[in-house]
Amino acid sequence: MCKVTLNDAFLQYTKVQTVAFFSLLLGIYVYNRWKKIKPGWVEDTTVYNYKTLKLIAILFFATGLGAYSVFIYRIGGLYYLLTNLDNRIQMQSGQYILQLLNFFFIAILLFMLCIKLENKKWDKIIFVAALVTVCFIFSSFGARKNTLLLLIMVVVSYHYTIKKISFSTLNRPLIGFMAILLSVYILVIPVVRKKEEFSKLHTENADHYFNIYKLIYNVSYTYIDVFAANYFNEENAWHLSGITDPAKVFLTKGDKSGVPPIDEGAYFWNIVKHQKDYRPSTPRGELSAGSWPIENFGFGYANFLMPGIIIAFFLQGLCFSFFYSLLKNEIYNPVLLYGYVLVIFSFNFSNLRLVQVITTLPLALLCYTILYFLRQKRNK
Repeated sequence: MCKVTLNDAFLQYTKVQTVAFFSLLLGIYVYNRWKKIKPGWVEDTTVYNYKTLKLIAILFFATGLGAYSVFIYRIGGLYYLLTNLDNRIQMQSGQYILQLLNFFFIAILLFMLCIKLENKKWDKIIFVAALVTVCFIFSSFGARKNTLLLLIMVVVSYHYTIKKISFSTLNRPLIGFMAILLSVYILVIPVVRKKEEFSKLHTENADHYFNIYKLIYNVSYTYIDVFAANYFNEENAWHLSGITDPAKVFLTKGDKSGVPPIDEGAYFWNIVKHQKDYRPSTPRGELSAGSWPIENFGFGYANFLMPGIIIAFFLQGLCFSFFYSLLKNEIYNPVLLYGYVLVIFSFNFSNLRLVQVITTLPLALLCYTILYFLRQKRNK
């Protein structure tokens, strides 16, 4: 489909990625100049009642655990989930109760705030137990992203809520061990969620799984960006033709094979798989199951080529700075920290991500409102 050499393909990708990087920086710079954001944290002006905060944390955790239990019951048990991870997308389809799993993120951050307030040994035990439980639950879906986001949130929260992390005082052997453990986790999850790959574990040499090509494929979306930068041109650019697709999906009742997918990555996947052009709003019934996450790079270039890259990454830079400014003034607020990490590591302007924002926003606002009414002004 892309009639270019590999060297030329990477050269084109490098050019587009460079423009994307500077567009992102420009967005951050423009917002900072406009709002005159100054470095340093504004002193927090609120405190929380320890007992009430701990109760809310337990309730949020229980809500997430209850939602997961309902999902497991509906699909036929935990064993069925773990042995059918290759059908994970179909199993989760229509299971809107899984949105409540986002309570887990807030609960973990609230447990950390409890440690900040009282520094009790029992709170640390509860936090570790809850963290391990949530990591298992997220991983049981055969996905890595939520677990990695949670761990990032924990690190950021520890730095700004409990104790600043200094590279000079880090336990290097422990950090090295954790890095190795995390790397193994990132590489193993894609294997265990595919039956045909998992069944080969006893027969294939380790090189089959850990060669350089599989490492790149499993941990990076670069190959998708390279494809986007070399496939799309003036003739096949989408020009936001799929912008109304999410509305079509939500307004269609019953059989949805005649409506387009929300995830534009399905078009990328099918273009490569079938070697023919697919574009929004092709009905999902005409597409093979599968997706290449397009992220901000793929979204911008697929729709408007280089101008799309400039606009998409400039706006993303504005969003980064906006959420930073919110968090900057309420550093102890776990909801804002949750939102900030999500924006930095997950947000872009593709249909899939925008729908995820819309569906997550009510829950985040609910949590923020609850915490707002729990805050107490410090006596000056």
